[in-house]
Amino acid sequence: MDDELLRYLQGMEGRLQQGLKQDMTEMEARLIERMRDMQTELLKAYLPAQQQSQIRDNLLEARGAAVESRVAIVEGRLLEIEKRLMMNPPAA
Repeated sequence: MDDELLRYLQGMEGRLQQGLKQDMTEMEARLIERMRDMQTELLKAYLPAQQQSQIRDNLLEARGAAVESRVAIVEGRLLEIEKRLMMNPPAA
């Protein structure tokens, strides 16, 4: 009787361990799926903000290029004025 009980309890323990392992595996799969869903939601929320930042950066870069172009034009004009003044200095 004791041997039968021992075998029965060992069998029950094995089945419980197997069931627990299966439950843990299923919970892990659900957890991974939820984590992926959260990551997707975060990326979806971040994308519009990142796109807005990119647009702002592009505008600033374009404005900077325009300012540099205008400065180059002014410098060229000043150089021409200086050349003329050197050729024909004003009478003092």
